[in-house]
Amino acid sequence: MNGKGSKVYSVLHGVCPRCQQGKVFKFAPYKKLDFAQMNDHCTVCEQAFEPEPDFYQGAMFVSYALSTGLLLVVGAIMIMYLDLGNLLTFSTMGVLAVGVLPIIFRLSRLIWLNFFVRYQPLRPDFAHDGDVLSTEGKE
Repeated sequence: MNGKGSKVYSVLHGVCPRCQQGKVFKFAPYKKLDFAQMNDHCTVCEQAFEPEPDFYQGAMFVSYALSTGLLLVVGAIMIMYLDLGNLLTFSTMGVLAVGVLPIIFRLSRLIWLNFFVRYQPLRPDFAHDGDVLSTEGKE
């Protein structure tokens, strides 16, 4: 279920949802400050990563759900089980929210892209440069 061909594989590995080979983002999340820089299209299957203008506005809702869920769980554990004060709890949640921002941002975009692009494995006669190899005239 989580192997190649599944949406989970594409999201967790940060690869193209169509061929599941090309990388969606140019850099690792914490390598550069510009963690949001995406490739324009897949280098393997030529799938556009921004199919239309403002495509990723819906990813804001996914980002909101992910970050709210994470912060609610962390806050509840810190207040109810660890019995830490409100100041320490909310300070920790603020630092955590900023610290996981690149991960949440990427996950939300990958999840949103996977809603609309389905997996289509490459045919064996598909070249990596996007051209279909011709088999005519070869004996």
